[in-house]
Amino acid sequence: MRDIAEAVLGLLPRAVSYGDVRVLHRTHELVLAERNGPGDLAREESTGLGVRVIVDGQWGFAATHRLDRAGLAEVVGRAVAQALAVGPGPRIDLGEPVTTRTRWQSPMVIDPFRVPVSAKVDLLAAAVAEAETAGPLVQKVEASMDFFRDDKVFANTEGALIEQTLTESGAGLVVYAGDGDDIQRRSFPQAVPRTIRGQRGDFATAGYEHIESLRLVEEGARVGAEAVALLSAPQCPDETTTLIVTGSQMALLLHECAGHPMEADRALGSEVSLAGGTYASPERRGSFRYGSPIVNVFADATIPGALGSFGYDDEGVQAQRTQLITDGVFMGYLSGRESAAAMGEQSTGAARADGWQRLPLVRMTNLCLEPGDSSLEEMIAGTDRGVLVDMTKSVSIDDMRLNFRLGAEVGWEIRDGKLGRLLKNCSYTGVTPQFWAECDALAGPDEWKVHGIPSCNKGEPLQVAHVGHGTVPARFRNVRVGTK
Repeated sequence: MRDIAEAVLGLLPRAVSYGDVRVLHRTHELVLAERNGPGDLAREESTGLGVRVIVDGQWGFAATHRLDRAGLAEVVGRAVAQALAVGPGPRIDLGEPVTTRTRWQSPMVIDPFRVPVSAKVDLLAAAVAEAETAGPLVQKVEASMDFFRDDKVFANTEGALIEQTLTESGAGLVVYAGDGDDIQRRSFPQAVPRTIRGQRGDFATAGYEHIESLRLVEEGARVGAEAVALLSAPQCPDETTTLIVTGSQMALLLHECAGHPMEADRALGSEVSLAGGTYASPERRGSFRYGSPIVNVFADATIPGALGSFGYDDEGVQAQRTQLITDGVFMGYLSGRESAAAMGEQSTGAARADGWQRLPLVRMTNLCLEPGDSSLEEMIAGTDRGVLVDMTKSVSIDDMRLNFRLGAEVGWEIRDGKLGRLLKNCSYTGVTPQFWAECDALAGPDEWKVHGIPSCNKGEPLQVAHVGHGTVPARFRNVRVGTK
């Protein structure tokens, strides 16, 4: 792969003022067990490269799976031709040159691709069997594992040559219970919208040891029982009340309200697909109040084992921590080289591509909410009347990332400082700065956890990023809640 990358750079004509190449070999394994279904087992491998060039001030990009000499020459020719077809333009500023030469590998204890498939199937089948003990109202159970390995090489005309290997592992369980027209769902350990078959649960940049830590079999019966219990639970009341959001649901709330809005390419207007506008415009930086003074948000691609961690992004910029919200005020962006330079800054190392055939875009890494000094127990005890919600079931947000509605898989009423009845079909609405201004308590460091979500969508054609979210339970006052 290294030889291929160097060969591509050697084929770039003198008219290219900047060029880079990413050579990638990706392996993906899916193991799926189902009740009332055949399950699934798939292993996919893909190898190819993408090359970017700047010619006469314009970008050109092309990709290929042909790695022979003729294929390399052809892909370079297409990238250069694309840039020339656009015509001369102003100089593209990428900031300081990237010249790093190194190798990086993600941490791993047990190589998931060396664990026998039979052992994986047995674990998932046992989790499904435990969930089925909830009784005949269980309609469907799905347990899955996914494993990814990316071996990649990045090289550019500035002198960089970076080799990386990333291994990611994840697993989860989802149970559907039904009674007539009423269908309820419970997930464990995380509710994740699927982009392909499988990919549910919690993911980490780690090996099979992460799967073992999730305890799917031990939790299966509880998850199934809660899905069934939701069928007879009362509807969430329609009212304005106090809302407590668990860390697992907070992951998506933070993702939509703070992560996507603070991507620099969106703020500069170069990426507006999939509700891609933002309230976080450059002139508001340093003055726009996102939330209450206890709210602090950062992105950190260096957290060991987190799904959004890596050594270097797909422009060769080193992983780093970036503060986005300080004491409730919007302060910073996630950025790549071009978007950062447009703001007179250096890249925050957040440019990533979904595979060799896609361009790098500004993506979330590990977007995290800093913990506070409370606890979930204390928040509940300090609430006279409210609702506690867990696990995301649905999400809707406007194109400026302001007005939103989130649905939860499950809720519990809070009365006089204690948890009460189970509630179903809970949802809540808000306007981002008004909602976060009502945040009056955050759990402490002991309850802080990183959730790995492998399904962050952005761009056209669609790119799916694997991201992490470090969160704690949080309490919000004066929130409108109700049914789906």
